[in-house]
Amino acid sequence: MRKLKITMTFNLSKLQLEESRNEVVIYDQTSDIAAYKQFFISLKLRGLSDRSIQLYMYNIDKFNRFISKPFKKITANDIRSYIAHRTLVDKIANSTLDHERGVVVRFFSWLYEEEYITTNPSKRIEKIKVEKRLLESFTVAEVEFLRDSCRGLKQKMVLEMLLSTACRVSELVTLRMENYDRSGGTISVIGKGNKERIVFIHARAKIYIDAYLEKFPHDHGPIICGGDGIGSEMSTSGIQKMIKTIAGRAGVKEAYPHKFRRTTATDASHRGMALNDVRDLLGHSSAETTLLYIDSSKNDLKAKHAQFVG
Repeated sequence: MRKLKITMTFNLSKLQLEESRNEVVIYDQTSDIAAYKQFFISLKLRGLSDRSIQLYMYNIDKFNRFISKPFKKITANDIRSYIAHRTLVDKIANSTLDHERGVVVRFFSWLYEEEYITTNPSKRIEKIKVEKRLLESFTVAEVEFLRDSCRGLKQKMVLEMLLSTACRVSELVTLRMENYDRSGGTISVIGKGNKERIVFIHARAKIYIDAYLEKFPHDHGPIICGGDGIGSEMSTSGIQKMIKTIAGRAGVKEAYPHKFRRTTATDASHRGMALNDVRDLLGHSSAETTLLYIDSSKNDLKAKHAQFVG
């Protein structure tokens, strides 16, 4: 039924879908442009990163180019036409489609709440069903292969920090000496949505951090130094390339920084950490998201069977 509805919407708006549009069209100088600008200001005030705001802008501009109407005249069918076009013509994945739908819905909901428009055309726009896939983690053996394949203090430190803190790579590169409690083994980090949380340094990671700081002594700026030395920040792409290099030596496939985050969540859960605690460790707002990070395929069912059965 959903595919039929999309196809019908597409056919009914065929002329509109085929029309070429190359520029963002904002009609009302006193209303639409002001609303457009104020929306992004509101996102910034909510603490969204510049990258997230750029993604919002990219998706809203793409929608505006397609519809080419004043905000007040846009209807639910216009939004459905856009979704139909992205599904049937551009053939994008449902996960991407639902993300774009969410951006458009949030934009028009904000316009309505701020009284730039009198009705909310996005109110009846249905969510796109996205199949949730379990995210894989490293096996115990793969982690050891990666450890053995590190070369130099920096690589060893970065790998252990990824495992210990469960930080996103964008968070890891911003960890600063000023926020590092060396005696307590904790670091405060600013995560998604400008939310602050505490991450923890285990013994193995602390050994390599201490050794790294002896070689590159500093008590201000990023803990992990970039290419310009002390005080410079390593890039996320630099960390990604480092992990790819280590994995190549180790013979471990599909290795990237975010997989360490899943591995830490999986290990913590299997060792008995409560779901809400794992959620706090990862900095998630929803336990449902955290569940996707816990790889149940790594459960040792045979050992559990021997422990609890018979």
